Amino acid sequence: MIYIRYEFNDKEQAEAKILAQGEDVNASFIRLGKFVLTEGVYDEDGVEVTAPILSSGYAVDVLWRDLDASPYGWKTYETYPNTPRHVIF
Repeated sequence: MIYIRYEFNDKEQAEAKILAQGEDVNASFIRLGKFVLTEGVYDEDGVEVTAPILSSGYAVDVLWRDLDASPYGWKTYETYPNTPRHVIF
């Protein structure tokens, strides 16, 4: 069993990789999406003054239950954040 974070170019690419695994894959996929790198600024009425800055990629955490490494075609998308927002295990 292994738990790895991946970062794809966009949501569509991530979904395509997940769907390509088929229904019989023994894995759990946690779609994290984009991360807020810098919070937006809003006035007292809640109107956006400065838009938030989001990460460029689309993150997915995967728990592979029957594998010890990323399956074919996933390794290039592995990412290891310096300051992860959460940790499992």
